[in-house]
Amino acid sequence: MTDGDDYWQTTAEMYGQLFQKPKMTQKLLCKPPFRYLHDIFTATQAATGYGDGLYAGAELDAKAITEKEAKINFLVKLIQLTECVTGEQLDVKPTKIVAGQEPERTNAFLQALFRAATAGIDTAPHVAQVLGVGGDEEEEKASDQDGQEDAGEAAARAQAEAQAQARAAQEQEAERAAQEAEAKR
Repeated sequence: MTDGDDYWQTTAEMYGQLFQKPKMTQKLLCKPPFRYLHDIFTATQAATGYGDGLYAGAELDAKAITEKEAKINFLVKLIQLTECVTGEQLDVKPTKIVAGQEPERTNAFLQALFRAATAGIDTAPHVAQVLGVGGDEEEEKASDQDGQEDAGEAAARAQAEAQAQARAAQEQEAERAAQEAEAKR
């Protein structure tokens, strides 16, 4: 990430190599709306295959994601996948992204996403990890004994886990904000 007000330019240059649309403009990258971020991910996925299987159904349609919690859940999964692939802990909060705050950190996340997507790494095992699907052999044996879990149940479980993680992240953010407010007094 570069200093000053040009932090968005690195992001624009990176993604400009990958696709033509959505356009990488200063206006959008300096306060990226959720729909724009969703479009960047889907264009990246189409160009590289990054994160195939991470989202299903309505999650793939940015117009269908209108609730704040659904937007946060979408971003939580994408951030987790990017952290798994890059091995980096990203200093970005989904709640801040959805609120349009901290665009420098959002751009740093987009740059990490680009690096992960263009690294040529098979993301399937990382997607399974983020979704909580698969696991060690003991879990697989237990699953086999209890009967196969169908895809709908796995998706519902993964969505519930993502929602729980998003709620925990929101609570942590609210607690930090309260602590900061208290410290300022």
